[in-house]
Amino acid sequence: MFKETKKRSIFKSISWRLVAVANSWTVLSLMITKSNFWNAIIMNITGFFLFYIFERIWNQIKFGRIKE
Repeated sequence: MFKETKKRSIFKSISWRLVAVANSWTVLSLMITKSNFWNAIIMNITGFFLFYIFERIWNQIKFGRIKE
């Protein structure tokens, strides 16, 4: 088990926001459907998968971990 340092939490938060903004920009730029509702649904579905991948990657990064 480990705890996160404040620096790790800050880096994770900032990097996630960058990924989330890129996801939103991509979905909205492509305008996959004409419906704002369905574009929002698509954005949330892709965000779900991106967040899963994001967390799996961060679990492999040792930066900012403190062993308990």
